[in-house]
Amino acid sequence: MTDVDSRPWYKEPWPWVLIAIILIPVLVAAVRLSIYREYKVEMVVDDYYKKGKAINQEFDREKLASEYGIAIFVEVTDDSILLDLNANRKAPEPANLIVSFYHATQSVKDQSVMATRRADGKFSALLDKSTVGKWQLTIEPHDKKWKVQKTITLPYTGKILITP
Repeated sequence: MTDVDSRPWYKEPWPWVLIAIILIPVLVAAVRLSIYREYKVEMVVDDYYKKGKAINQEFDREKLASEYGIAIFVEVTDDSILLDLNANRKAPEPANLIVSFYHATQSVKDQSVMATRRADGKFSALLDKSTVGKWQLTIEPHDKKWKVQKTITLPYTGKILITP
């Protein structure tokens, strides 16, 4: 009689190869799903016409700031911001300013604060979050008639000039 080598199935390589072909894509899909859940992608706006009209209105606000001769000197510290607003006589005197920090890559770090006028004519506000990094800084009055913005990198020592 011939001896037939009879090994158990788990000692053979081919069942393990077939199991791996099935399990590896399942594990990759599970890892991808966990990544997608943690880092959600912001949805694309599907109403492009309205978005385009809104962009044109933004340009009008920046043009109005230019007509008013708006120039703002900004000093940012770890926990506060100081604004010195200079404008021509046509510009209305705002009682407060909305200062918005938009992070370049992480929208969860964005923040907006209301800067109120001090006795010396400058505006100041306390910041809620850390401002280290690259930011799109937007400043506008409470009625949002005009707007100025600039891309800045913080921390920065000294004054930052923002004009339309």
